[in-house]
Amino acid sequence: MPSFEFECPYCNLRFERTLKMADHPTHSCPKCECDAPRVWNGFTFGFEDKPGETPGNTGVHDKDYPTADKAVGRSANARWGEFTARAKVKEQARAQGGTHALMRRNGADYVEYEPLSDTGLEAHRKLAHEAVDVLKGEQ
Repeated sequence: MPSFEFECPYCNLRFERTLKMADHPTHSCPKCECDAPRVWNGFTFGFEDKPGETPGNTGVHDKDYPTADKAVGRSANARWGEFTARAKVKEQARAQGGTHALMRRNGADYVEYEPLSDTGLEAHRKLAHEAVDVLKGEQ
């Protein structure tokens, strides 16, 4: 049951009563038995976010219902950032070597590109031609 607060206008006694949910405009004062009107306490509405804690129902849609679209968007933005950074490195390697062909080396926590040498380019072409010949033979 809710608590209601009343204040007597004659003796200025402020008191609280737990009553059933209903309209309670007045209640008798325990001191002087006069009708004491109900005190309407204002209430505030605010957001309190504690770090590391997921808030309950805040009333803000973006906080209460994080969507997969936002997560996908953040992920996609991060991936496009990586793609753009790799493209810059590739262009620098191509300008340095004067060739479009690159050799990629993967490390545990890095990827590096270097221009493919003439010998490496010739070996790459030979493997590509062999692969095409194998595919033509299978048809």
